[in-house]
Amino acid sequence: IILAFLVISFIIIGQLFTVKTGRIDGSTNALRLEYISGLGYTADETAVAVKEIVIPENFSDVYNKYNRLQQTAGFDLSSYKGDSACVYTYRLSDSDDTVINLIVADNNIIGGDISSVRIDGEMKALERK
Repeated sequence: IILAFLVISFIIIGQLFTVKTGRIDGSTNALRLEYISGLGYTADETAVAVKEIVIPENFSDVYNKYNRLQQTAGFDLSSYKGDSACVYTYRLSDSDDTVINLIVADNNIIGGDISSVRIDGEMKALERK
């Protein structure tokens, strides 16, 4: 019983620390899928694309608009100007034309979007469904 209590305590403390620091662990495929699931979406098990990027030092109008979208979900890419990141793109299991992009830097999810791949598609912030 004591061992079970200690294990549960460590799990709860770890979760509180993660929430308090604002960091979302995206270091593994399983953790990224867990994050997507927590938003209320179901994604295919593997990313359909993985792309290395560098967050620009100077944001263009397009990047400023994209960062405003990030800010509505509690992210802010301006803290990562000049940093390398990786974009993981997952296809949603229940939609042929929608993907979730997760931007990961230093093993943490720092932003992303939910996008329709249709010509007239829209882009939304990473917010709960």
